[in-house]
Amino acid sequence: MEINLHLMLKEYGLNEGETKIYLYLVANKELTAYRIAKNTKIHRSTCYDILEKLIQRGFISKIEKEKSSFYSANDISRVISSLKVKEELLKSMIPKIHELESKEETNIKYLEGVEGQNHFNLKLFNLAKNKEISYCYIIGNTYASTEGSNILIEKLILELKKNKKLPEYRGIWNSRYKKDKIIRKYNLVGKNKFLDVPSNVGTVVYEKGVAFLYTFDKSYTIDITNKKLAEEFKAYFEYLWKIAKD
Repeated sequence: MEINLHLMLKEYGLNEGETKIYLYLVANKELTAYRIAKNTKIHRSTCYDILEKLIQRGFISKIEKEKSSFYSANDISRVISSLKVKEELLKSMIPKIHELESKEETNIKYLEGVEGQNHFNLKLFNLAKNKEISYCYIIGNTYASTEGSNILIEKLILELKKNKKLPEYRGIWNSRYKKDKIIRKYNLVGKNKFLDVPSNVGTVVYEKGVAFLYTFDKSYTIDITNKKLAEEFKAYFEYLWKIAKD
């Protein structure tokens, strides 16, 4: 049975390490990252990365108690329910997207890996530098997944800071990033608030469109150029901004 589960989880999209840790947690309840790494014989730093990815995908949860972090597998019905909710959300967007497509040209780019993420970051930087966008809002439930991408983001932020006419920037971030150094960088160009939005997909709303950033086995960026869609997501951002906390 475990072999079949292993194969099915890999078919779903989990890699070897993710599958191994998830199945181990299913059988062993709440454990620390140290214990998981030791018992699965996965390097501790790699284990932390895998645990974060499994949290983002909804397979496991992180619990803080007694000044330690414990990880546990979510009930599979909860995982399925989360996927169905996301599926229904996407389905509800279809009529609106079709309506937008009929009114104006829509350009969709599907970018993979760190190179794709960097390509999108540079696009935003050039739009801002050339004053082609007046705002850029982030719902940051995820951001650059590698150190190389983070360094590029920091560099672009610092370069934009030198420009006296920046586009309006506001960010809504998951509270787990509250003490992350990247937030201090974003504070240089605008204001950030915190809200635990039930999604692990980061959203960038800018004047010309919307981009979705997420990480499974690697980073992915879906960049949709469409002003009408940007207006819809801008209104959604404004709603979240009202309930987010400083």
